[in-house]
Amino acid sequence: MTKLIPFILEGVKVIQLDQLTIDQANDLRSWLPKSSIKSVEFEGMTLNDCVDFDTYDYWFKTNHVISRHYETILDF
Repeated sequence: MTKLIPFILEGVKVIQLDQLTIDQANDLRSWLPKSSIKSVEFEGMTLNDCVDFDTYDYWFKTNHVISRHYETILDF
């Protein structure tokens, strides 16, 4: 699983769920409260499904550690 690089809007780091695989995006959506997913304006475009990078980073770390550990157990 590759970690996304955030983009910065008005001093706030965000990621767009469209940058994730479908499975990862669905997993993150189910983990988050709906109020955490927002639309932001960037250079005249509306970017939907944006999440604060800190929230994504926490999810990534907990999900990545759990899934790696789980895969390691199955390898034996």
